[in-house]
Amino acid sequence: MKEKNTLIKPDTLKEIPKSQRGEVLSALEAFIGPEIPTRTHGLDQLLDLNAHHRSPLVAAIMARQIDESDIHLRSRIVEALATILRPGVEAAKPPEDVRRWLRHVLGQMRQREIYAVLQIIAISPEQIDPACDVLNACSFSGEALVRILANRKVDVNIRIAAAKAIGKIGFLEAGPDLRRIQERLMSRKAGQMEMAFAPRPDEEAESLLPVVLEALQSLEGGTD
Repeated sequence: MKEKNTLIKPDTLKEIPKSQRGEVLSALEAFIGPEIPTRTHGLDQLLDLNAHHRSPLVAAIMARQIDESDIHLRSRIVEALATILRPGVEAAKPPEDVRRWLRHVLGQMRQREIYAVLQIIAISPEQIDPACDVLNACSFSGEALVRILANRKVDVNIRIAAAKAIGKIGFLEAGPDLRRIQERLMSRKAGQMEMAFAPRPDEEAESLLPVVLEALQSLEGGTD
């Protein structure tokens, strides 16, 4: 039988049983396709086949899509990757090659990808655990999270997500920066209260300060 012309050749999926390689190849090509429904269908197939837990190539390609334009699909990708990094108690641990390649790709994340993961936390706070598992796989995340948190041009909800991630992951090196941000926010809030007239509430300080304080407490061992 003539071999189907595919972008990825079957012999690159040696960890996948031969009987399933064709399905995985088709799913991968759909997953990197131009249309959201096609990519969604591809992800559905990959997850059904558990291919991301068995093949380093599948895990790596999935990680490359972490800045997927569709937020719902992106959230599912992050959740799937987190199951490789932190499998459930009763789940089989993925092969070390899969975990190693995934960490290699995630280790190359920069601010764009980290921002994309923070958007998931901002929109779906219940997804903070898988999102932080993914962020924690990149040594650059701590620096990027602090930079995003300190940037007043960034949407406040993303900055809140960054503060939550810092506290959740426990980036201890972010402590001094968090303290400076806390002092700045408290100073702004105090200055506003001293005004003779009733100013409009500083929404940034009001919403960010409690989250920054909570992150600091987490770093200092005050909370879990």
